[in-house]
Amino acid sequence: MAMQDAFTERLRSAVTQCGGATYVAQHSGVPLSTLNNYLAGRSEPKRLALAALARVLRRDLGWLLTGDGPPSPAAAGSIARAEPRADVELLHAITEAMLALYAELGHRPVQSGFGRKCAQIHNAIAATAHDDPERHRMLALALALHRQELAGTNPDIS
Repeated sequence: MAMQDAFTERLRSAVTQCGGATYVAQHSGVPLSTLNNYLAGRSEPKRLALAALARVLRRDLGWLLTGDGPPSPAAAGSIARAEPRADVELLHAITEAMLALYAELGHRPVQSGFGRKCAQIHNAIAATAHDDPERHRMLALALALHRQELAGTNPDIS
């Protein structure tokens, strides 16, 4: 079985065990159509999406990617991290930074896509960052990655 096929099978199994694609999409910030593309093996998740999926699925990121090690942090003897609660200050910082990025690039945020992207970034940072410097580093990385995503898109549809 090819590496991508094995990843897709692990993802499918974890999504099924977690309550299905709709539940996982709603709680991870990954659009359902995008998640369905991952589950069908038509595309691979980017880093932030993968981190958000691993968090919602309560699966170890390394296991999800490679199949090596225990499937969940709890299986490794660690305490499973609870769902991150909304951090209003973090969400505000993300929204302001994203608005500035869109303005700088001459893009107009489409409301539904913009909100999902902000939520996705928030969930990834809230689930993994342990202090403010780490949050700032992760936000800078997320903005750099999103800048690359926007670089080749039409300003009216991004």
